Amino acid sequence: VRMASKLSIGMAPSNFQLQVAGAVNLTIFIEATKFQIGSDQRLKENVQAASLDECTRLVLEVRPVTYSLKATDEAQLGYLANDFDREARDGFRCVLGESEAVDGVKFLALDYSRIVPLLHGALLSALARIDALESRP
Repeated sequence: VRMASKLSIGMAPSNFQLQVAGAVNLTIFIEATKFQIGSDQRLKENVQAASLDECTRLVLEVRPVTYSLKATDEAQLGYLANDFDREARDGFRCVLGESEAVDGVKFLALDYSRIVPLLHGALLSALARIDALESRP
């Protein structure tokens, strides 16, 4: 489908070229030059430093896995959302989501972009420990 206008699905028209409210299932490929997530300080409140210890704990507890995705039978590298569901606490649960119900069943989902700050926190913690060890006489 080629359109020379804006398209809104499941919501009122807006200034975006494409706007969708609801679940989307894409099984093959998405090509985009960039993905951005609104992160301006003015969009947030109750801002607090994340626990670097908790970041490190999660990095140690939740391990990457390889698997074959049932929908495509392709080999993949990633995480099991169930591991984050079991291990993540409080503000760290933001990496988790749920799919829309399929035949009455919901599946856990992960927002991989939200795992980046977790990795950054664990890296900061590791660098601080390295600095402390290197400064010993």
